[in-house]
Amino acid sequence: MQTANSGAARAPADGWGQRVLVLSEGENPSLAFFIAPLLRARGLAVVLADCRAAPPRDAAFDAVVVIRYLPAAWDGLLARARRDGKPVAYFMDDDLLDRAAHAGLPLRYRFKIERLACLRRRAIEHLCSEFWVSTPYLAGKYAALQPMLVEAAAPPSSPLVSVSYHGTASHAGEQAWLHALVTQLQSRCDRTHFSIVGDGRINRQFRALPRVTVLHPMSWPAYLAYTATYRCDIALAPLLPGNFNAARGATKFLDFARMGAAGIYADVAPYRGHVRHGIDGLLLPMQPDAWLAAIIDLVQDEARRRQLAAAARARIAPGTQP
Repeated sequence: MQTANSGAARAPADGWGQRVLVLSEGENPSLAFFIAPLLRARGLAVVLADCRAAPPRDAAFDAVVVIRYLPAAWDGLLARARRDGKPVAYFMDDDLLDRAAHAGLPLRYRFKIERLACLRRRAIEHLCSEFWVSTPYLAGKYAALQPMLVEAAAPPSSPLVSVSYHGTASHAGEQAWLHALVTQLQSRCDRTHFSIVGDGRINRQFRALPRVTVLHPMSWPAYLAYTATYRCDIALAPLLPGNFNAARGATKFLDFARMGAAGIYADVAPYRGHVRHGIDGLLLPMQPDAWLAAIIDLVQDEARRRQLAAAARARIAPGTQP
């Protein structure tokens, strides 16, 4: 393997062009803390490719960085890149190439490492022109490969607006209704983080969406303690027609007020007649477009969010008439 100089943390050398194809299992900490800051410091543009998918036929790039795993399906693309004189770097932030280091790891994780990294070491050394690592330990252990040490850096951050739905398993219909809404929201608005309470089924349904957290169901005392410290900007209370839903109360209003959230509620009982529309919450028909527009409006209007939340919180203050 032809490699960079050992030890010093630095940006890629001249000759890397402008566009770097980054081969990774989607967005992950390795990309966020190591590779993206390194390439950004050099002014290089990242073309992200998911290594779990088939290689693109027409991707335009000047160099390649392989993060952690190298499926065999990508060997041809890397071989062509090397023949064209393009730099190809391999980066690891765990000891992936030594089987002895994997002892004690969960069997499934160990199998993945060995299949996509450890047993691929010869291919990695043949196809990659540079070897990058994240720690002095790895740099020393793999000194024969003359690795470059890449230092971690904080990714750029911008404040996200939290949007929440904390319904129980009895709200399966509302959870399904929200999935389509959240899919649109997260694709149109990159400032939102959505959280939802749910079991494994909900996790499988929502986990592929960007900036989504699925919380395990919890006991009422645990939930009460959690929401006492949880910062929520916008909370959602959709409600579909049904015999069971017809008997529900407006307790979501109390939860939202406790969390300091601006609430958006279905314009049906029990919220109709309880929530004062435009004062301490918003009442909307169960039309996804209307909810999407209202959420985006509140994301963009912090003062409006705070006004609705403050009015709701004042309403539940001790001694205040409901």
